[in-house]
Amino acid sequence: MCIFFKKAIFLQNMKKGQPKQTDDELLRLVVERMKELRYERGYSQEYVIERTKLNLSQYEAKIHVPSLDSLSRLCKFYNITLDEFFAPMKYPVKE
Repeated sequence: MCIFFKKAIFLQNMKKGQPKQTDDELLRLVVERMKELRYERGYSQEYVIERTKLNLSQYEAKIHVPSLDSLSRLCKFYNITLDEFFAPMKYPVKE
């Protein structure tokens, strides 16, 4: 990830002078899953954005981290459960 996007994510996550901790691996998996669902259905980013009103392009570029509410809205759009969204990730790995 380029330094510009890392800085944008850091600044986006600032709250009262304290940076939010993010799990880069989890974010990568969530973004990968979002793209996978969109590609499987043959949808463009614009198509999904128009119907969900989500910042999909910014999520997929990892500029913004999707909230649980945003993921829920995306799941409703794809007619899947949150469980089905997260199931392929198998994260974190059990020891």
